[in-house]
Amino acid sequence: MHKLTGPLLLLSSAGDAANIRYAAGFAAPDAVVYLRWGRRQYLVVPVLEVGRAHAETKAVTIFSPLDLGLPRQARRRVDAWVIGLLARLRCRRVAVTAAFPLGLARRLTRQGIRLRMLSSAVFPEREIKSATEIKKIGVAQRAAVAALRRAVRCLRAARITKAGRLMLHGRVLTSEALQLEIGMELLRQGCQPGDIIAACGEQAANPHCLGTGPLRAGRPIVMDIFPRHQTTGYWGDLTRTVVKGRASPVLRRAQRAVDAAQRAALGRIKAGVAVAAVHRAAAAVFQQWGYATELHGRVPSGYIHSTGHGVGLEIHEAPMLAAGPGRLKAGQVVTVEPGLYYPGLGGVRREDTVVVTRRGWRYLAPCRTPREV
Repeated sequence: MHKLTGPLLLLSSAGDAANIRYAAGFAAPDAVVYLRWGRRQYLVVPVLEVGRAHAETKAVTIFSPLDLGLPRQARRRVDAWVIGLLARLRCRRVAVTAAFPLGLARRLTRQGIRLRMLSSAVFPEREIKSATEIKKIGVAQRAAVAALRRAVRCLRAARITKAGRLMLHGRVLTSEALQLEIGMELLRQGCQPGDIIAACGEQAANPHCLGTGPLRAGRPIVMDIFPRHQTTGYWGDLTRTVVKGRASPVLRRAQRAVDAAQRAALGRIKAGVAVAAVHRAAAAVFQQWGYATELHGRVPSGYIHSTGHGVGLEIHEAPMLAAGPGRLKAGQVVTVEPGLYYPGLGGVRREDTVVVTRRGWRYLAPCRTPREV
């Protein structure tokens, strides 16, 4: 655990849910207040979560709003929980994250509580995954692979109409229908589907467009699947671009370039390598292949995002594989996801999640898929 001096205050409602889960082993859909003071840990949870909090945590003192003696009108207010907890423990100073609510900070200050904003990660050790954490992420990643395979089976079974639309079981196959098939498989695998990208053609030129409407033959279909395991809370992340029918020569070349960029980035991954070097390796391939990037203007195009990001209790966490400081460390889990995006062509992206090792990397869940079905 991070050797932070002084009390640490975290609020799940302020974006600290993953840190609270990491530190105390507890997650709830409702607001939670966490305080660590020395070796002691405290949680304030709603009354209906008290039993589960006792069952799922160890060495954590659990309070409900009733335990803090709050008046009835204050029992549903998280700011009252914070003030009540600090008063109960006679705590007069706390460290908080940059996302801590400004109104609550001012209220605490007026009551004589000194706040110190953390300038770095609360638990930087979260970047290095334990063997147990890697297994948990691997479970989520294998669920993503299973869901992708189901989607590919649907695309393979679909027929192409004269108008170029896809039909499956007598109905037009849409992005929404493919997302449903992917989501159902993720649920079977014990994961929360969340947002699922199944974007076709021009829609795929926007990397985060979920996709809507009929799927068409000969167009890129970008499927980005990032499930969160319902029990452990750890994420997986996987993307493939598939074409139903025959892709155009232009699209095939873009697919080959993206594959080459991913191989180049993976070839640089090992402990000690600068994260920027990994990103540069992918970008250099696109430059060599003649794919220009334009970040200005109404519609950015080309290679418009970083090469990857960390994965764990959050879908996006440190480290970032981008132009910036930092070096890879053994035990980090990162995505490697180069892509190309152009109006008229659409988007092509390939993403795998890997574990960084001292000498290189390894897949969490290998996934072989065809470019065309």
